Amino acid sequence: MQKPDLLSAYKSIFEVNVAWGDMDAAQHVNNAMYLRYLESARIQYMTDIDFGFDQNGIGVILAEVNLQYRIPLTFPDIAWIGTRPLLDTLDDNSIWTEQIIVSKRYQKITNTCKARLVCYDYRTLAKASWPAEVLEKIINFEK
Repeated sequence: MQKPDLLSAYKSIFEVNVAWGDMDAAQHVNNAMYLRYLESARIQYMTDIDFGFDQNGIGVILAEVNLQYRIPLTFPDIAWIGTRPLLDTLDDNSIWTEQIIVSKRYQKITNTCKARLVCYDYRTLAKASWPAEVLEKIINFEK
């Protein structure tokens, strides 16, 4: 089964196999696991644009996250997580991302997420301005 059209607006797609151990006593993926899936997908996005966490000490840090649950994921399933920046939110040191989690089994969106990433200098432990080359990578990747 191919990835559904629901993901067509996302150039960065992360795939995760839902494991039995990801579920909790309510018999669906535990809330904390969704955050882990989304985090891994954001890291995948940074890898896709070739922006690591140790480029001159500059990276990104999560500042805010809003996660909405639509339908539960359960084992066995494959989840696809699409990640894209919301370019109209780009400012000197932050950007919001939009993410969706799609169930292979149900071919539906199970979750939506918006997260604000801040450009961060890990040497000084403070927010930083986006390096010009990173901005260029984000914009070029999304073309």
